[in-house]
Amino acid sequence: MIIIVVSLALVAIFANIQRLRRGQIETIVVVPASSVTPQPR
Repeated sequence: MIIIVVSLALVAIFANIQRLRRGQIETIVVVPASSVTPQPR
């Protein structure tokens, strides 16, 4: 029983970390694009 609870907790934490990393990557990708776009060529 304890093993099941611990494994579920680890899966939930891992999923949250992956979601946070994905959010950070998206912000890192979006910011340079928005900062480069307004420049006139």
